This record gives sequence, structure tokens and C-alpha cells, in this order.
Amino acid sequence: MARRSSHTPEELRQRILEAAQNIIEREGLIGLSAREIARSIGYSPGTLYNIFENLDDVLLTLQTQMMASLVDVMKAVPTAETPQLTIDALAHAYVDFALDNKRMWNLLFTHYLPSEMAAPVALIENVNIVSSIVESAIAPLMAKAGKLEIEVAAKALWAGVHGVTAIAVTDKGPTLNSATAHAFARQLVTTYTRGLTCK
Repeated sequence: MARRSSHTPEELRQRILEAAQNIIEREGLIGLSAREIARSIGYSPGTLYNIFENLDDVLLTLQTQMMASLVDVMKAVPTAETPQLTIDALAHAYVDFALDNKRMWNLLFTHYLPSEMAAPVALIENVNIVSSIVESAIAPLMAKAGKLEIEVAAKALWAGVHGVTAIAVTDKGPTLNSATAHAFARQLVTTYTRGLTCK
């Protein structure tokens, strides 16, 4: 095991983030504390505050990394034969990502920022990239629509897909859960995109 003094600030940063993620994946957000992170990496709790502003800063960094990973996954989805199939593939990838990272996924929506803190620019940019990917996929179905109408349609559809995902990852729904999430998302996409083509 490396001596504590041998870790650079960047190495410590990565160790803190890895420890925090491991704790969240094991115990959920409720199990996370500066003391528990410090215990995991063999340092005093004060070390965390030499690297990060506070625990919220750690959580925001993890969320930013997770959204960047989601962007990579969605960018990797190939364009299909029809816009509907492309959107369905994007929804499938989105649901898969959430189901594969349940507790970290929940972190995105259960962590509330203190009023004095702002979300990192990189996090907001990644959220916007996800939106733009969906907008590009849905645009061919709305050839006569303006940019704003396409944006609203894409966000409305993805709010539904996200709702399906958010319920599914809890595995508390009697009918909507991990096993049925893809079917629900596909039905939503099919119904919504058919409506767009009927306009």
C-alpha cells in the first residue's frame, strides 16, 4: 500500500471520488460522509476539504462524470433506418445506462444543492448535449416545425422516458420495474412519434 505522503493532489482527488462512488453504490447517498470517505482512503476527514470545497463539491463532480459517461453512451448509438428506430435505440441506451448504475443514477436527482452553490458548467453542458442528441433524432419527424417546437417536443418526450427510467430504477413499481422498463419506454416512444407523424 502506498504511503499517504506519496499521493499527489490529483491522486488524492481520484481516490476521494472512487471512495465516494463505492460508498454510494454500496449504501446509497445516506451512507456517504466526509468521515466515511476519509476512513476508506486512510486519511483524516480534513484531507477531503484540502481537495474539494465540501461534500457537495464531491457529489457534483461525480454527477458531472456520470453525465459525461451518459453522453458517450448516447453518442455511440448509431442512426437507424427510421427516426423512430433511432429514438427507440436512444431510449434503450438511456434506460440501460440507468439500470446499470442505479444508485449513482439516483444521485443525479436526490442530491439537492445548497442555495449558495451552482451546478458546474460541465454538468449543464452535458445535460444540454443529451437534449441536443434527442432533438437531432426527432427533427426529421418535424420537417415543418421551427427550432423551438422541436426542442419542446424532444424535451417532452425525454421527460417521459426519464419518468419511466426514474420509476424503474427503484424497482418499487408493481408493473414498471427493471424487467419492464424497456417495454414501457418503447411504447412511449412509439406512441409519441406516431403522434408527431400524424400532424
